[in-house]
Amino acid sequence: MKYDLIITNGLLVLEDEVVRKNIGICNGKISAIFDEQCGETDCIQTEETLDAKGCYVMPGAIDTHTHFFEPGADYREDFAHGTKAAASGGFTCIMEMPNSNPAVTDADTFRLKKRLAEKGAVVDYAIWAGATANNQGNLKELKDSGCVAYKAFTLDAGPTFPYLNTEMEMEAMQKIAGLDRVFGFHAEDPVIVTELAKRYRNQPWNLSLHEQARPYYAELAAINQIILFAKETGCPVHICHLSIPEGAELIAKAKRDGVNITAESCSHYFLLNVEDDAKYDTYALIQPPLRKKERMEKLWDYLFDGTIDYLGTDHAPYTAGDKEPEDGDKWKVIGGAPSIDVAFPLMFDEAVLKRGMSLVQFAKLSATNAAKRFKLYPQKGSIRVGADADIAIVESHSPWKIDRSRSFSKTRNTKFPYQGRLVNCRVTDTIVRGKTVFAHGTIMAENGYGQFVRPQQ
Repeated sequence: MKYDLIITNGLLVLEDEVVRKNIGICNGKISAIFDEQCGETDCIQTEETLDAKGCYVMPGAIDTHTHFFEPGADYREDFAHGTKAAASGGFTCIMEMPNSNPAVTDADTFRLKKRLAEKGAVVDYAIWAGATANNQGNLKELKDSGCVAYKAFTLDAGPTFPYLNTEMEMEAMQKIAGLDRVFGFHAEDPVIVTELAKRYRNQPWNLSLHEQARPYYAELAAINQIILFAKETGCPVHICHLSIPEGAELIAKAKRDGVNITAESCSHYFLLNVEDDAKYDTYALIQPPLRKKERMEKLWDYLFDGTIDYLGTDHAPYTAGDKEPEDGDKWKVIGGAPSIDVAFPLMFDEAVLKRGMSLVQFAKLSATNAAKRFKLYPQKGSIRVGADADIAIVESHSPWKIDRSRSFSKTRNTKFPYQGRLVNCRVTDTIVRGKTVFAHGTIMAENGYGQFVRPQQ
């Protein structure tokens, strides 16, 4: 057999072990995993060889939570720029959120977003569908269109994405329970947030006050409500961008009680906090907010013990105009920050190199768990024979400083968090379906190389 590509000399991070073996890739798939020393002549017949000596060969990361603002505000991130940034950061598949303009709430808007992705994406992509106050009759057609999951807000998310009140949450869960899809939530209690906004609105905004206005118990109350309804309906639920250890403890208990629930968190909730990062001002304005350092540290326990199932980015790179309003009213600044090009190496550095997480567990958090939960496995999410050849090559102990001005993202403002931060590992190569799409600082794929990924039936 002749391979299109062989990856040699690397340490392969498989689902249950780390081994020094070679990977043979043919027609976009992993066709063989074999020892370094192989006497059979077909083991060395290849069009191309990638020497991964001194590197870890990881399953390509899957981002469960991206915002590329397409369709919508064309001066912000789009699929072409966003997926190039993703490729540079080790992501081989992204799951795009539905709250664009127009939002993805029916078959027509789903097709619109899919067409835009087809033109621009350089990595593979799945698409979330919205579950809003006015589209519950469209949920089945969205599944038939190929949506990977449904997303709802429990509080105001703007006019294009009407949020679900408590009764609507129950009704939507009852419907989605029969559709064999996961139901994801931005979980913050609307009454708590609304009332505290009235209380604090006349004070000058700062990062600490933002956290007080959207407190931990607003997130906790919403998660508790979701768990209650998931118990009643049997609907598989997913908590987006979990920021609090108290919420993780609720989720851990719910799992023990048999509730079908998983949790995602993001690099900023493990690496940034309101005390140390106040200098970033509105550029660190994220929703749910950054928390106090003590909560940030406690959240790590739930990442290590498996309560938190996967790492998304919530990548949302707003511009200086978005983050620095002309009238100075910071209370109306949109929440969101970029991270899709740096989240994977940042978390590898902190979790694996500094805190001792196993490579197998990190691969599950960054790829395998998400692929299994959202029915992309076994096509995606692991290094195994027959899977798509989606791979990130990670060079450990290779320090560099983040410089956002050199990002592939459309928004390169250097005031965002992580600017200048030292990272002790780097992604050298990213491979999607056997093709190198990023190599040593250069994008190697054309716009449109990425393919739509439909959940397995």
